[in-house]
Amino acid sequence: MLPMIMHFKIRQAGRRGFGVYFPVILVWILAGALLIALLPFILLAALLTCFRGPGFTLLAVYPMFFSILWHLGGLHIDVKNARNELLIDFP
Repeated sequence: MLPMIMHFKIRQAGRRGFGVYFPVILVWILAGALLIALLPFILLAALLTCFRGPGFTLLAVYPMFFSILWHLGGLHIDVKNARNELLIDFP
């Protein structure tokens, strides 16, 4: 399932830090509108390059994109070093 919320948290050593919940559904709506607008151009490019170029690969862009988005749920990125911490979480 597509994640609807992203938790973004930054903390510096010796400080409390802050965390923000971001509604990622807004990004998905904009990305969907952009993908629908670009679909005729991708289909035309795939048709023109299907025999000599990346035509069939261009047709796989949409399924690969949606597969990546679908599997973002549960992704947890936690980066730490001596001074900073960064957390990006798709619950």
